[in-house]
Amino acid sequence: MNSNLNEHEEKEKKPITVSWQDGDTTHVQTTVIHKRVPSAGVILLTAFTFTVIGVFIASIVFFARFTEIKTIMSAITGSAETRATQSPGHEAEFTPAPNEPTSNMPLVTVEPNEKRNQQLPMTGSSSLSELYDNSVDGVVIVENHSRDTQKPTDSNLAGIGTGFIISKDGYILTNAHVVSDAKAVWITLHDSTKVKAELIGSDVGTDIAVLKISVNNELLPLPIGDSSTVKTGDFVFAIGHPTGEELSFTATFGMVGAVDRAIVIDGVRNHFIQIDAAINPGNSGGPLFSMDGNVIGVNSAKTVTASVDEYGQPISAEGLGFSLPINEAMRTAKQLIENGSVQRPGIGVSVVAVDEARAEKYNIPQGLLVYTVTKDGPGHKAGLYADDIITEYDGTAATDNDSFVDYLRRKAVGDTVKIRYWRDGEYYECIITVGDLNSIGSEILDDAYGGSKFGF
Repeated sequence: MNSNLNEHEEKEKKPITVSWQDGDTTHVQTTVIHKRVPSAGVILLTAFTFTVIGVFIASIVFFARFTEIKTIMSAITGSAETRATQSPGHEAEFTPAPNEPTSNMPLVTVEPNEKRNQQLPMTGSSSLSELYDNSVDGVVIVENHSRDTQKPTDSNLAGIGTGFIISKDGYILTNAHVVSDAKAVWITLHDSTKVKAELIGSDVGTDIAVLKISVNNELLPLPIGDSSTVKTGDFVFAIGHPTGEELSFTATFGMVGAVDRAIVIDGVRNHFIQIDAAINPGNSGGPLFSMDGNVIGVNSAKTVTASVDEYGQPISAEGLGFSLPINEAMRTAKQLIENGSVQRPGIGVSVVAVDEARAEKYNIPQGLLVYTVTKDGPGHKAGLYADDIITEYDGTAATDNDSFVDYLRRKAVGDTVKIRYWRDGEYYECIITVGDLNSIGSEILDDAYGGSKFGF
């Protein structure tokens, strides 16, 4: 039998024995199974075939991943090149809102310098550096000084923020809180030139202030974009001075996490662009750029309340940045430049809602608890104090903050509002004359904050 086998093959013999009983006779049958074992050549051929198949599959996976990476990189670099190509030489110009009075003053017309309008070589890692280099000369350091002296001194320095140039004739945009209560404001340009600034006006409603400087050298205003075109997922970058001059003109990069985000900052609700680019103290008032180098927002690093928990405690937003859309900021800037102020109706009172569960728990009425009262503001003059609970305004039940604030915003400065409120088990009424938030001030009456005795 071995002679019938190929000389390169072996036979593996394995006997199988079966026995059974037939009456008194026992039968036994043994069967031998012959199994042919593949030779070494067959094994090698099989291994080679599977190796080729594995390499082929791996190549397909690698190519797919490589293509995906190139697509992502194109989104970061190529898209900016496309946008830059679509509008070469475009002049970003501030356009007044419809039905607003125009002015002959060419104060907020932005005239981007020729260098900035060149098409950027958006390839590789140089794209962000090119954008930074073309933008940084329009960013400034804003110093808030507690005394007005001939020269700025560190002993008088109350705070530092960021600002940016919006016109060749020296108008600068920043946050109102950056220059709040300043006796003098000094500006440091990127080339280290330091000059005293004039405060044209500020608006606490949008947290926007306009400054003006006069220098001998040419100023390079930043190009103003259109914040209405910003979309979630867009890449953005910011320039500012986190922690002050030590880290001045720092660039940070991120993406838009949301647009039209309603956020309360220091008791004032506005709609912001939400970003994940790092925004720290010192960045306030600085520009937020789109990837084509246009300013689309004004960054704010103030305390941000994202919402309140089930107990009414404010929830702060951590690891997020918020930027006021540039369209809104420029509308405010235009009014400040032309009129010196923007009237914002208000009563100088901040409130927090008392829901049904809390009202039952503490045996107090539902309504709006007075959290703070501004000293010498309309609310203070009418007799309101921290921990009072407003239950009605002009006959309308006070149930939520937004409705109350919106109602006051629709009032004109000088209008009156009838308030019914609860204090220590008794109800009272008062008439409040609506004032201008920009002239009311910010000092908290007796430094008193309400809510603690009711679990806030």
